[in-house]
Amino acid sequence: MKSLIAAVVLSTACTSAGVGASDDTTAWGDGYGTPGNPVPQAADKGPYAVESRIDLTVEAVLPAQAELVVATLRDFSTNPAHALITLADQAGVPAVATLYSVIPGVIKDKLEGWVGDEINKVKIAGRPITAYAGDIAALADTAFSQFAVDSSLVLAPTGAKHTLTAVDFTPAGLDVKLAISGLAGDILTQTPPVTLAEGGAFGLGDEHFGLNYGEYAWQAVNAVVKAELGTDVHDTLSNALNCPQLAHAVAAKCVLGVCVGHETELAQICQGGLDALVDQVHARFSAMRFDVLHFATGTARLVDDDQDGVADRIVDGTWDAELNLGMGLRHAPATFAGSR
Repeated sequence: MKSLIAAVVLSTACTSAGVGASDDTTAWGDGYGTPGNPVPQAADKGPYAVESRIDLTVEAVLPAQAELVVATLRDFSTNPAHALITLADQAGVPAVATLYSVIPGVIKDKLEGWVGDEINKVKIAGRPITAYAGDIAALADTAFSQFAVDSSLVLAPTGAKHTLTAVDFTPAGLDVKLAISGLAGDILTQTPPVTLAEGGAFGLGDEHFGLNYGEYAWQAVNAVVKAELGTDVHDTLSNALNCPQLAHAVAAKCVLGVCVGHETELAQICQGGLDALVDQVHARFSAMRFDVLHFATGTARLVDDDQDGVADRIVDGTWDAELNLGMGLRHAPATFAGSR
């Protein structure tokens, strides 16, 4: 078997000179550059557009870890009044202490129930707001099931240049693809060594990426909600709940001639609790970042469709992949393919 193993990872000097900037197929070794033994396209002809599909299995994301992300939404979907008041209090909304210090005990005992009754009247797209909160939690579960990353890949005898460009949630059933914007902590480009062998077989060496996956997943969930209702998660819940209207209704509730009142404080508790709910869910999403997206090795095959000795497609790609979502490196099945 004829093979050529790249001697080193691309240096800055190689990059500035242009990775794979020559169409000289003999650079890969004798016998390469034929339809049966194609070589990769030169960098100055453009990179290969690659899609890598990755499964976030139970091994990669623990059920308890995923559930923590949406626990606040689950709490709101089952006991919305308690969740809002508790979150507002935890967020330091002064109106909570103010209200509970002045209303009599008979009102305190019924307040949470009255708030809950008003919340249960609210609907989003024909569904109770509590059920819709559960739907959002289900979207989160979906976003943490599987995904694809788009990337550009240049292959040269001196090594490869591999850059992540987009996160695609289509494999999970969400019609959302997001350009990778380079969030803080993202590590998007790697320069692994390349091995080329007969029949178009090639291999890539060790790569370590970093990706704020949870933040992109949060953006994906918001994109799905906005596509359906025109606003993101926060504004959809806020517009539907309508805290001033809820506060007005609860303030008018009375027991034995004693009424709740304090409409301003009730509105502040409602809005403050809702803001804290969304902020907490967002923060838990963001915490689910890939500290390491590790492709230990990659193997695939080059295909020359037009018989010119230069590969048009990358097929049968498999990554030996691991992910670290804060629980240590865990195996994640991954495949890839590409075209020029």
